[in-house]
Amino acid sequence: MSPVSFPKTPTLIFVRNCLLGMGILMFSLPSVSQAADPVITNSDAPADGILKVQLEELWRIGGEEDEENLLGVIDRVLVDDDGNVYLLDIQLVEVQVFDADGEYVRSLGKQGDGPGELRNVRGVLFLPDGTVGMVQGFPGRIVKVDLAGLPTGELKPGGNDPSAGGFFALRSAASSGGRLVLGGAKITRGDNSRTATNFIAAFDQDGAENVRYLESVNVRDFGKMEFSEKGDFFPGQGGWALADDGRLYVAPARNEYRIEVHGPDGGLERTITRKYESWRRTPVETDRAREMMMPFRRRNRNAIKLVMEPTERDILDIRLDPRGQLWVLPSRGVREQDEGIHSTWDVFDSSGAFVRQMAIACEGDGQKDALFFPGGGLVVLVREHADAVYAFRGRGADNPETEEEDAEVRPLEVICYRISP
Repeated sequence: MSPVSFPKTPTLIFVRNCLLGMGILMFSLPSVSQAADPVITNSDAPADGILKVQLEELWRIGGEEDEENLLGVIDRVLVDDDGNVYLLDIQLVEVQVFDADGEYVRSLGKQGDGPGELRNVRGVLFLPDGTVGMVQGFPGRIVKVDLAGLPTGELKPGGNDPSAGGFFALRSAASSGGRLVLGGAKITRGDNSRTATNFIAAFDQDGAENVRYLESVNVRDFGKMEFSEKGDFFPGQGGWALADDGRLYVAPARNEYRIEVHGPDGGLERTITRKYESWRRTPVETDRAREMMMPFRRRNRNAIKLVMEPTERDILDIRLDPRGQLWVLPSRGVREQDEGIHSTWDVFDSSGAFVRQMAIACEGDGQKDALFFPGGGLVVLVREHADAVYAFRGRGADNPETEEEDAEVRPLEVICYRISP
């Protein structure tokens, strides 16, 4: 696929000032019947071309000049019905809440072992019971607080049955349409090995699993330490999205542009693909990826074999908009962008047809600065996100034995936008 560029002929650009949440309804689509073939194969060109999405800044915090707001590493964003924005800080282990004008309101959670506290945090979500859930990676659990920050309990995947054996690690979580879905692994240990059963599954409010969408089993031999980007891949945060009707959209393979659609019962309903040329890594990109594969094992790195891929992961992120359209961010969508464009997303309609690309126009670099779509017509940009996460993980955030000097990175800046009418 050639680098993304905007059509020079104005008639090829379809623009209509009509937006519906993050669906960004630019024009009326022709009706498309449900494909009978369970595999929907698309070309590399969207039917309706590329649309440029303009954003209007509402407020910003952080950066070099902000002395009031302390930000560590912002890695997830939510918004509630009142327009309050929830910023998950994985370094400070808390959720900072800002109102619709960007004024600080309160913080939820903190580091510790007491009620409403946790030791490490991987995600945040609004739970079906109306509470805020903070996802602890290991041991895997969800710490629940109300909107005022008061503890309301916790949820452990697998429930509290000690006879079940093994322990859980969580990597991702989502809640939609009254359903809670978690991604992680159940880990058991042998004499000289460990077995991780990776899963994406729906759980009830007691932590009992009721639907499994996807799984893979990985056995690690401690006598032969090898980590493979392709072989050990399992989709985490950004690799899957949950629809209101209980369907799960997931990119299950690292080196394929392929999205599986699983029904509410977990069964595979169809597969969406398009013709795509993988992005071949530069030496710098390969070195950085190697560092991120093994952030907490630097003392014995020579004893561990890393099997790196020559190309970047094809699908970096997926999301669903309020109209049920699937947005996919490919590896090329954050590279070689036109000036003023942060990233370009592929958009598929409800039938799986590749209908258009959306180019998000705002400041920032798609490889360095993260873009979040929390809902409510808002888009939140976190400047310096990639370097901050790299430094945070590289110095061993969850491993006090790691002896690494803190890398110097610019302070994070958070910019809240809304879609321009």
